Amino acid sequence: MAKVVACIIARTVSKRLPLKVLRDIYPSVSMIEFLIDRVRTVKHVDEIYICTSKEQVDDILEDVANRKQVKIYRGSADMVIERMLAVGKLEQADVLIRITGDNPFTAIEYIPLQLSLMQEKQLDYVRVIDVPIGATAELMTYDALMRCNEMMDPTMSEYLMLYMFDPANFKCGVIKPFKEDFGSYSVTVDTYIDFERAKGILKYANWKPGQELMHKHILDLFQDQSKELPGKQIKSEGDIKLPYGKTMTFAAFKNDIDNRIRQSELVQLYE
Repeated sequence: MAKVVACIIARTVSKRLPLKVLRDIYPSVSMIEFLIDRVRTVKHVDEIYICTSKEQVDDILEDVANRKQVKIYRGSADMVIERMLAVGKLEQADVLIRITGDNPFTAIEYIPLQLSLMQEKQLDYVRVIDVPIGATAELMTYDALMRCNEMMDPTMSEYLMLYMFDPANFKCGVIKPFKEDFGSYSVTVDTYIDFERAKGILKYANWKPGQELMHKHILDLFQDQSKELPGKQIKSEGDIKLPYGKTMTFAAFKNDIDNRIRQSELVQLYE
């Protein structure tokens, strides 16, 4: 069996929402603790790491790791890929799962399917498509990530998805859970409004610690107009940030991603 390691990429610094991963998304449950508990329920994940920086401001994440009994790796503040590769080498991992700490509602229920697709088709990279921003975990082989590191500027690994989800260089796979495209919604937490929405999701879902929270349930809440969930939909306008300070219009970016999807191994979960 392949050794699978989940890497939760997290830091405490944030210009728009400082200490966001440490804020309580539910009474006495921080956002990163909520995420760790969810990832822990995923079958076939052998280890969970908090991947953070060596900077003093992130010392508190050591306490989180100890309390939640997960491992922690502290490395480069800027190079996400360095942290993931170091964890992969330490654990002799075959597959790495990239999850960012500000995505508490990562659709963990699809990770086993992503892993199965990766192994069955011998793929390098697998993601979920047409789900809200912040919903997909990214699965990649350690070997593919090593190759990606040789091809890219590691200081640009904030944009790792753009380099790994590239069928021209890697064997990519995508899972489409729903017939409808929910890509205009967002479950990521980047601002105070996003954080309030995250708390609202748990409130309206009547969530309690230990309960599962499936992504379909979240989408049902989003489509229920009686539920006040601020900032749940993004405007398909403005520019998308790219490496080296470049930008692309939202329409051009979506067209580029659609082209990548067409060149990937596709699995649909609906009839």
